[in-house]
Amino acid sequence: MRDRLRSSYDRMLKFYGLRLIPGKSPLVIERAPDFPARAQNWLWPMNHNHLRLTRILRSTLLLGLEAESKALFHALNAVYREFPDRIPARTHAFWSNTQGTL
Repeated sequence: MRDRLRSSYDRMLKFYGLRLIPGKSPLVIERAPDFPARAQNWLWPMNHNHLRLTRILRSTLLLGLEAESKALFHALNAVYREFPDRIPARTHAFWSNTQGTL
């Protein structure tokens, strides 16, 4: 089940224009070269993908992929700091709250 979750996680990172840096410990996610193009699909206020990201953060944490959840949160936190006009503070609060669920 975790292998399938990791596969889905990787697929969603690509959708958002993000990528996992191989060999880093702790895990690190960076913006992929196609981030500007991919961000046009989700990086705007009240986009339904913000809720999807909340579910990804929470489910990876609850299903034993804590490092993946934390890495994604840190990447999203950086995006939020750079584009605060595109991600509502309430959405960021939901993302932050997922990290304290365990």
